[in-house]
Amino acid sequence: MAAAPAAAGAGAGKVVVNTSSMGELRAACDAGLREFLKARGYEEMHTHTDVKLILGYIGALFCAIDFAYSWKHPFSATKWFSYISVSVYVVTSALAVVYSYAVQRDTFFVGHNKAKGHVISAGSRTKQGDPTYRLTLTTRPIRGRQDPPVPYSRPLELERPFAGWFYEDGEFAAAKFDADMEVAIDALLAKKSS
Repeated sequence: MAAAPAAAGAGAGKVVVNTSSMGELRAACDAGLREFLKARGYEEMHTHTDVKLILGYIGALFCAIDFAYSWKHPFSATKWFSYISVSVYVVTSALAVVYSYAVQRDTFFVGHNKAKGHVISAGSRTKQGDPTYRLTLTTRPIRGRQDPPVPYSRPLELERPFAGWFYEDGEFAAAKFDADMEVAIDALLAKKSS
């Protein structure tokens, strides 16, 4: 890791992490990529969050209805609905967990750029004891477009050591990160499906 350059107006927008924490390093890089894509005109889509919220709200709604019904009536008259509401809550919670592991997986950003006509998805992961950022980028055309300029692409896998994007004191080197991400996004958009 290199020494941090002297910055004019120190502290403004500065991201500093514990360099021995893989979670903090990954979170800083994920946030950096999210900001990089938003600055380039990608509007974040919240489909994964929306699905999990809807499932949670359904379970909570059944429990709230059960509570209100049980408040007015004795337990013996409401236990059948309690069984149903608890069952619905367990099922919706289980579905949210399955959705997180089977569908969302490592994806932390899904965004579309209407002007360019495509959607980019980004997922990241790390391995225990290996200070390497593993990024997977994919793109697809926006649904409903008749002339998508970007076809479905094979995923672009990028592996870089965290040391290239952080200074010795843990400060995030956004300029270096953005330059690497610019090259990665250009390579992704240039990739054609085979």
